[in-house]
Amino acid sequence: MKTKLILFVTILSCGLLQSQEINCASTLDEFSKLVENKKFDDAETKMKQLLAKCPTSNENLYLLGEKVIQNKIDLSSNDDKEKAAKEMISLYDKHDQNFPNNKSNNAINKAMLYYDYNVASEEETFKVFDKAFTKDKFQFVNPLALNTYFRLFNENYKSTTDGSIDLMLNKFSQILAVIDKNKSISPESEIEFENVRISASSVVKNYLTPENLTDYAERNLKANESNVEWLSGTLDLMLDRCADKGVFGSIALRLHAIQPSSKSAYALGVFNLKNNNREKAVVYLKEAADLATNKLQKAKIYATNASILFGFDKKLAKENAILATQNDPSNGEYYIFLSNLYASAVQECGTTPIEKKTVYYLATKMALKAAEVQPKLKATADVLIAEYKKNDFNSKELEQIKKMDNKVILECWINETVQF
Repeated sequence: MKTKLILFVTILSCGLLQSQEINCASTLDEFSKLVENKKFDDAETKMKQLLAKCPTSNENLYLLGEKVIQNKIDLSSNDDKEKAAKEMISLYDKHDQNFPNNKSNNAINKAMLYYDYNVASEEETFKVFDKAFTKDKFQFVNPLALNTYFRLFNENYKSTTDGSIDLMLNKFSQILAVIDKNKSISPESEIEFENVRISASSVVKNYLTPENLTDYAERNLKANESNVEWLSGTLDLMLDRCADKGVFGSIALRLHAIQPSSKSAYALGVFNLKNNNREKAVVYLKEAADLATNKLQKAKIYATNASILFGFDKKLAKENAILATQNDPSNGEYYIFLSNLYASAVQECGTTPIEKKTVYYLATKMALKAAEVQPKLKATADVLIAEYKKNDFNSKELEQIKKMDNKVILECWINETVQF
């Protein structure tokens, strides 16, 4: 009798266990539909079943689960938000445990929850951020997370460093690299990433003296002469502050030798310009513009080149200014530049009154174009046009132009046939 009772209990227990088993695929499908229909309370029940019985069945469990718990965080009172945040952290941990190769950046998400809801100390939060940054800094696709990490890094730096600025400058350089890469990948976040740049720059502004940067570069160049990331980052640090220094030129040359790019060519152009070698500067800046992949960037570099060339090679200045307008036709400043360039050539390119007035005609045409493409420049354009109009053709000159088939040939560097 006792044996029969034991057998009965065993069979009953197995039946209960089997009744608790679920079909992972169908239950996940039900869960997905509940989330899609925003039935989050029912979805949470399904989620808990799946986490208990099917934790490795499908990664969507965790991606959908994040939406469920985020809704819970959003709707919780301030007193309950920390508890809900801890549930999210637990979900992230399980996600990483069961799908270790996932691309959800859970360590960063976890650190943000630590920070936002005071789940952990700032020191612990920093350690989680720092570990994630060391593993792969470019996973910081959330501008707010990047900004929070650097703020905590600075607090940690001030409390633990021995006074060496190399650690700070290295980290700031890396932050700039993340900003540049991730904003290009996510153009919709460009403004937010630029705000991070401004915030981070304000943190380190006292360290970024020409003396500090020059010493830092000289001290670390030899050890990093083949380190593209360091070379590129150090150029970023120095470009607006001490691009005239010899070490800046050395870094730019080294980077250009092992990985030529618009950036390295531009740095060499600026270095030579700062050291009064305009001819070399123009060559490198032209290369920088040619290598640039972004049209607005191309336009800016061509415009910079044009402004340099204005004083000693107006033909090339014109060519570069026109290239600027072709790459960014909505920027009226480039047409204002052309207007001034033409107006400066009245005496050197006009040998007759008609030719001189034709030069003014071209200058007027460019000023009008500037106001057309960028209306905010209309006031500037109107001042130029009023001055140029003082040199309009008279009726006798207009008759003479008609006899010339309504065209005037300008030689000199302008080299244009102007049709009226």
